[in-house]
Amino acid sequence: MMALFKVIAGRLYQAFLLLAVMSLVGFVGIHSVGNPVYNVVNIETATPEDIRRATELLGLDLPLWRQYFVFLQNLATGSFGISYIYHQPAFALVMSKLPATFELAAVAMIVATVTGTGLGLLAGTRPGSRLDRVVVAATVYALSVPSFWLSMMLILLCAVTTGWFPSGGRGSTAEFLGWDWSFLTIDGLRHLVLPALALAIPNIALIARLARAGTVEVQRADFVRFCRAKGISDRRILFRHTLPNISLPIITIVGLQFGGMLAFAVVVESIFAWPGVGKLLIDSIQLLDRPVVVATLTLVALTFVVLNAIVDLLYAVLDPRVRISA
Repeated sequence: MMALFKVIAGRLYQAFLLLAVMSLVGFVGIHSVGNPVYNVVNIETATPEDIRRATELLGLDLPLWRQYFVFLQNLATGSFGISYIYHQPAFALVMSKLPATFELAAVAMIVATVTGTGLGLLAGTRPGSRLDRVVVAATVYALSVPSFWLSMMLILLCAVTTGWFPSGGRGSTAEFLGWDWSFLTIDGLRHLVLPALALAIPNIALIARLARAGTVEVQRADFVRFCRAKGISDRRILFRHTLPNISLPIITIVGLQFGGMLAFAVVVESIFAWPGVGKLLIDSIQLLDRPVVVATLTLVALTFVVLNAIVDLLYAVLDPRVRISA
């Protein structure tokens, strides 16, 4: 019990330290670039007195270190301040965009995990075959293609040329659990396909290569030969023994990549005009909307902390050795 308490306390300390560092880096970084006052007032008609009053109203007349302490005081009460541009609480604004990004990342990650693991298992059980060579070549190509080029090619081929799918936007949504979701409507699902593919294809390649390498290694293990000698079918060996043994590195990659999708799907969301957190972050950086940028970066850090904790728990569930060592 004491060991478990120490592990939880250590996790909480690491999470607090990470969030503190992220908030400091984000705050100093965004406050060292430009002056948001010029995006708040009409610079063509504003007088020096208007600019001075706007600067005082936003608290930008204070030294940077005092601004940071004011930010920490607001943070202690659960506030990231008011958006300079949207005139809404910054964190509430970020959370309102989170369902769109979460939906996009979740669909892309499900497609990538299922497809990548399946291709890796098929290629790994037939090393050196034509299927194996095709999978390896395709994954190398998919990992080498920039996401912006892949997104534009998907738009060109599947939207402009064929008209199969819309080229941008989120489409119609339906409310569920208080949030709007695209996958619950046919139109929204059609809008979801291309950006989800743009995010999924590189991750399919990454997971497929990882699954293939793990499958090749496990297939040569002594316990697999023993299973074959007992007459166990290849299908049962694949799903009962091989898949669990290669699942830990796949889970690690899935957790990290899913966090990366939630945090940095900026290019894909911008190209497909997907109204998520990534697009909000880019717009806020361009407009120097400091409260929104800091709130977004803090949410990103919190997301990675939570996902890493979930991955650690899944380790213990899937691998008895982890439970024994703990």
